[in-house]
Amino acid sequence: MHTTTTLILGGGFGGIAAARTLRSLLPEEHKIILIDRSSTFLVGATKTWVMLGEKHPDEVTVNRSTLIPENVEFIETEIEKIDCGNGIVITSQGEFRGDYLIIALGADLTMDSVPGLKEAAYSFYSLGDAIKLQDELREFREGEIVILIPEIPIKCPPAPYEAALMLDHHFRQLNIREKISITMCTIEPGPMPTAGTEMGAYIRSLLEERAIAYHPMKNTVSVDSENKKIVFEDGEEKSYQLLLTVPRHKAPEVITNAGLTNESGWIPVDPKTLKATVHNSPMKVYAVGDNTSISLPGRYKPDKPLVLPKAGVFAASQGIVAAKQIDAEIRGEKSADEFDGKGYCYIEMGGEKAIKGEGAFFEMPHPKMEKRSPDSEQYQDKVNWINSWLKGAGIKL
Repeated sequence: MHTTTTLILGGGFGGIAAARTLRSLLPEEHKIILIDRSSTFLVGATKTWVMLGEKHPDEVTVNRSTLIPENVEFIETEIEKIDCGNGIVITSQGEFRGDYLIIALGADLTMDSVPGLKEAAYSFYSLGDAIKLQDELREFREGEIVILIPEIPIKCPPAPYEAALMLDHHFRQLNIREKISITMCTIEPGPMPTAGTEMGAYIRSLLEERAIAYHPMKNTVSVDSENKKIVFEDGEEKSYQLLLTVPRHKAPEVITNAGLTNESGWIPVDPKTLKATVHNSPMKVYAVGDNTSISLPGRYKPDKPLVLPKAGVFAASQGIVAAKQIDAEIRGEKSADEFDGKGYCYIEMGGEKAIKGEGAFFEMPHPKMEKRSPDSEQYQDKVNWINSWLKGAGIKL
C-alpha cells in the first residue's frame, strides 16, 4: 500500500466527520490535511438561541482544532483555487497536492438576490447576523415582523419556521405578543416541501395555532427599505416594521471557478458514494454537504423532481461515507458503506419543547418523514446533539 495524501476542504460537519473517520481507518503514514479559513466551529442549530439572547456566542462555538485528531494537519487559510487537472489546491499559504480530495465547503450566503433586500433585512443564518438581530429584537416591542424566504434551496429548511415559532414564544413570555404580528412569506409551495405534504400541513397547523400568518408561493421582486414594503410578482405588497430574511445560498466561487458545478449551481455527486465526476484529474474527488446537489429517486408529483435537503446531519453522514470509500480504495477494496439518504432535523417551539423529524429521503415512491408531537424530551435530544458536536463526540464511527 503506497502512502497517500487526502485534502479535505472545509471544516464543518462534513469535513470534520471525514477527517476523524479517515484518520481512524488509515495508518499514520497516510497524510490527511484539513483546510478551512476559520478556526471557529459553530453548530448552526444554535443561531436562533443567539438571536433571542438565550445563548452567548462563546457557548455555541468551539475552536475547530479541538475537534480534529492530532495527526490530521489543520491549515487555517483561504482557498484560492481548486485545480483538479493538476491535482492541487492553491491557498494563501501555498499549494497542496493530494491523491484524494473531499470538498466540504458548504454554501456561501449573500443578501443581493432581491433589489433592496440587503439594505432592509436582518438574518439569523450566520452568527454575526444573529448577534445583530439580537440587538434589534431587544428593543422591538410593537409592530409587524415579516420572515421572508425569497429563494430556495436553503440549508436547514425548518429554520425559518422554527424562528417564527420561537419568536412567538419569546414575545408571549414578555407579555407583548398581542402588540406584535408575525407573518411568513415564502417562494415555497408549502413548508419544507421535500418533507412532504403531511409534514407541511402539520407545520402550517402549528403556525395557525400561534396566529402566525403564512403566505406561500410569493415571488419577491424588490424591497423598499425607505417605506418598509415588500413587492411581490403578483402585484401584492407587504408592509413590515422588522424584516427577517433567508439569504441566497450559492456554491462558493472557488467551486464554480473550478468547473465542478452543473446547471443546479452545485456539485453533482453519486448519491451513494459521494464521488464527483471529474475527468482527467490525478485526484479522486468527493463532495459532501451543502455544496452538493443530490437528486432523489422518488417524488410526490410526477413532474416535480426533488433534491436532498441541505443539513448538517446529512453532511456528517456523507463525510463518513466518503472517508470509508477512500479508505477502501487505498486498500484495494470496494467499500460496502454507502449514504442511505436518512437523517433528521429539529424544530424548536420555544418553552424547551421541540419536534424531531426523521426522514428517509431515498424511499420510493417518495421521501418519508416521521415526527411526534412537540415535547421536552425531543428538545433535550436537540441540546444533547448540539453538545455532543461541541465536545467532539458527535461523530459515530
